[in-house]
Amino acid sequence: MPTRIQVKVVTEQIQYLEEQLQVLEPVINFMKNVVTKSKAWLEEKTDQSSVSYIELSQELDTAATALLDVTSHISDKDNKDVKKPTPSLPQPDTQTTATFLTVESTRQLITQVQHSTVEEHPDLERRLAYIETTLSSLQDTQHKSTDDISEIKQWRDNFVTEQRDMGVNIEQLTKKQKQNFKNLRKQISEQDNKTKELNKEIESFKEKETKSNKTLEKLSLDVKEYENKLLKINKEMQANTDVRDGMKEEIKSHSDLIVSLQDENNKTLDKTSTQFEKMQLKHSVMYKLLQQKLMPIDRLIQIFNQNLENRKERINKLGELENTISKLINNFHLIESRVCNRYACHVRLANPTPVSVESVISTFSEVREYNGQHFNQTSGTFVSPHDGLYLVYVTLHERGNQRIVVGVVAGGVWCKSIEVKCSYTSAAGSVVVDMKKGQELYFEVYLAEQGANLTGWSSFTIVSL
Repeated sequence: MPTRIQVKVVTEQIQYLEEQLQVLEPVINFMKNVVTKSKAWLEEKTDQSSVSYIELSQELDTAATALLDVTSHISDKDNKDVKKPTPSLPQPDTQTTATFLTVESTRQLITQVQHSTVEEHPDLERRLAYIETTLSSLQDTQHKSTDDISEIKQWRDNFVTEQRDMGVNIEQLTKKQKQNFKNLRKQISEQDNKTKELNKEIESFKEKETKSNKTLEKLSLDVKEYENKLLKINKEMQANTDVRDGMKEEIKSHSDLIVSLQDENNKTLDKTSTQFEKMQLKHSVMYKLLQQKLMPIDRLIQIFNQNLENRKERINKLGELENTISKLINNFHLIESRVCNRYACHVRLANPTPVSVESVISTFSEVREYNGQHFNQTSGTFVSPHDGLYLVYVTLHERGNQRIVVGVVAGGVWCKSIEVKCSYTSAAGSVVVDMKKGQELYFEVYLAEQGANLTGWSSFTIVSL
C-alpha cells in the first residue's frame, strides 16, 4: 500500500500532467493535421494536389515553432516555480517527454525529508534510497532530454537550411518556368503564324482550283467548238465527195460526148473522103467536058486550085478538132486517175505516261486508224501516205502540279506547242500542216519538270483533208 507522501506526489504529478495536456492538446492536434497533410502531399493524392510546396513548408515551420514555444513556455514556468520556496513537492520539468520529478525538486524533497523527524518517518532510510534512485534516473532523463533538445535544434537548423535551399530552387524553378512559358508563347505564336501561312496557301490553292475549273470549262467549250468544226469539216468532205462524184458523172458524160464527136468526126471524114472522090470524079468529068467544050486551060486550073484550098481549110479544121479531142481525152485520164485518200488516226496515251525533256511520246494504250496503217506505235511517229494537208488535234491531261510543254513536229519543223501546268487539268490545241509523201510527224516534249506524268485522258488525232 502506498504511503501518504507517495500518494501526494503522484496526485500532484497527475494534476500537473493534466494541466500540461490541456496546454499541449491543440498543438498536438495541429501537428497531427500537418503531418497527415504532408504525408498525403508526398504520396501525391488528388485531394492535396492543389497545395504547393511553399504553403506546406510554412505549415511545417508553424507546427515546429508552436511546439518549441509551448515547451519553452512550460520550462520557463517550471523554473519560476522552482525559485519560489515552498514546502510542497515541486512540479515536474516539461522539457522531457516522460513524467518524472526535476533534479532541483528532488533535492528539495531530500532536504525536506532530512529535516523531518524519525517519528514522522520510521522508514526514512528506505525512502532516501528510493529518492536517490529516482534522482539518478531523473539526471539520466535530463541528459537525454538535453540531447534530444540539441538534436531537435540541429534538425531545425537543417530544416531551415533545406527550406532556404528549397526556396532558392523554387526561385530557379519559377525562373525556368517563366522562361518555358516565354518559349511556349513563342512557339504558340510561331504555330499561329504557320497556321496563317497555311490558311493563305489554302486560299491560294482554292483560287487556283477555281481558275483551273474556269480553264477546264473554257477548254470544254473549245473542245465542243473543235468537235463542231470537225463535224463541219466532215460535212464539207462529204460535200466534196458528192461534188467529186458529180464531176465523175460529168466527165463520163463529156467522155461519152467526145466519143460521139469522134464517131461523128470519123463519119465526117468518111463523108469528106467520099465527097472528095466524087469531086475528083466530077473534076475528071468536068475536065473531059471542058476539054470537049474547048474551055480555056487557065480557067480549069483556077477552079482546081480553089477546090484544093477549100479542102486544106477543111483538113486544118479537122486537125484542130482532133487536137481539142485529144486534150479532153488527156484531162479525162487525169481526172479519172485522181484518187482522194481519206485517212484518220486517233491515239490515246497510257495511264500514267512519264515524260522527260527532248523525248518523243511513244507510250500508248490505244491506236485507231482508218483507211491505212501509217502510225508507228513503237517510235511514236506518223509517216505521211500522200501529199496534202493534215489536221492535228492534241489534248493533254496532267497528273501532278508539274509544268509540261508538248510540241507537234512535222517534216522536222516545230509547228505547234501545247502547255499544261496544273494537276488534273487539260490543255488542247490544233494545227493544220502541209506534208509531202513519206515525211514524218511526231510529238516531242519541249519542257517537263521532274516527275511529270500525263494521264490516260491525253490523246492525239490526225485527219487528212
